Amino acid sequence: MEKHILELNDNRLNADTAPASALHLVVGTESVSVMVADRAGEVLSLQSWQYSSSNKPFAEISKEPNAVLAASGLLQLPFGQEHLAMFHRGVTLVPRRLFQHNALEDYFKLILQPGEYVFGYEEMPEFDANLVFATEKAQIRFLTDLFPKGRVRHLAVPLLRYVRSLSGISEHTVFVNLRHQVAQVIVLERQNLLLYNTYPFSSPADLLYFVLLVYDQFRLSPKEVPLTVAGNILRDSELDRILYRFIREIRFATPPVQFHVSPEAQTLPLHCHLDLFCLKNHV
Repeated sequence: MEKHILELNDNRLNADTAPASALHLVVGTESVSVMVADRAGEVLSLQSWQYSSSNKPFAEISKEPNAVLAASGLLQLPFGQEHLAMFHRGVTLVPRRLFQHNALEDYFKLILQPGEYVFGYEEMPEFDANLVFATEKAQIRFLTDLFPKGRVRHLAVPLLRYVRSLSGISEHTVFVNLRHQVAQVIVLERQNLLLYNTYPFSSPADLLYFVLLVYDQFRLSPKEVPLTVAGNILRDSELDRILYRFIREIRFATPPVQFHVSPEAQTLPLHCHLDLFCLKNHV
């Protein structure tokens, strides 16, 4: 693993307390992250690991997440609930009136690299659309081997539902979740979805370009419409500073209110793990 972020590990979490707690797990193509929270919403464990390489097929790097999850000991605990998600860039939203469930592969013919994929979809009636996804077989197999009875969904589903609940009555919402060097960008007009897309970037300037491109595409003013950010970005970091040069207001996303951390961990940048917090109420 290239990087291990141990944010929180409460010694109250053990085989006796696990049945009253829930496991939240996201397995991506670039990282794996895990959270455990008890029934009162207190976070007992919060960890993340970045793979040594995020540009290889999942079959070639699957030993890394398998090793760190095994070493953490968390998956051996008898949790009362499991909320599971995977992340892969192969996602598109199809209006329900145009959707064909027997032609899922056709939606990706021009955009996927060669490989073995599993295709699926999730109905999202609140957007009058279906989210269609393509995932490497090795990535799906990894999760189903660990959780043969668990339901695994694409991370875009809970994230989209979280942003919709966040938008409220705002005329426009622009939201970016950063998964290391991949940006998930969401744009809503009130609660109507205008855009969900992913953009790979290798520098802060690349990220700025894609974000401003979205503002321009929908004729939104960076001086008037705030940008809400989550994921791998910190206040006053290089990413934050370059975005702030061109966008008047940068907001850091807040987790759903039912979750909280102990007073000793109040300084944790919880927006960095927003995708884990989204899993419970939005899947």
